[in-house]
Amino acid sequence: MGPNGSRTITTSGGDALGAIDDDHTREDGGTNMNNYVYDGTTYNVALDYAGLKAAHRTASLFVDPRGNPRPASLNKIVVKKGTTAAFKAKEVLGAIKAGKIPESFDNDSAAVPAYDIIELDYLANAAYWWMLDSSRALTDAEGFQFIESQGVTIDPANVVYKTKEIQTSTTSIFDLGHNDVARCWVGSKGNSAAPSD
Repeated sequence: MGPNGSRTITTSGGDALGAIDDDHTREDGGTNMNNYVYDGTTYNVALDYAGLKAAHRTASLFVDPRGNPRPASLNKIVVKKGTTAAFKAKEVLGAIKAGKIPESFDNDSAAVPAYDIIELDYLANAAYWWMLDSSRALTDAEGFQFIESQGVTIDPANVVYKTKEIQTSTTSIFDLGHNDVARCWVGSKGNSAAPSD
């Protein structure tokens, strides 16, 4: 405990990379795992019908900690609200729901899954987009994790003598993170550029 009541607790772990990266180490020692949207030749594919296919291709290559196939079943798209990516997601989903293949004249989209679109106000970049397998997104082994190292505690109250005002505060220490790789998420910068670490 520091002089001002501050506390430092180390919560490091995993492979020290961001959630979406092409260099996630594997526990079984195999080739690094990638969860950038990747079509086999290009990283960070834009959100369109080809991008959806690339996202599923990327998710199909996930493995478990022992190196066994563990593909994700992507069913949700996350985009920034009111952006071109959000409009494109709605356009693609609308075509699928109408029984058409997006961006084509074909009417045989029965094999294309429908998605839920999650539009968020607070994302920083309009071109970025993600897909996730919601059945695995909140599991400790594969999704994002909330690690609490100190629960919510009420700090001692302070009474101001002249006004009788009672001042109080609470403290909580936690970390948000992920294991070596978020095995149920794929993401893209939406610009078809090479990934940067």
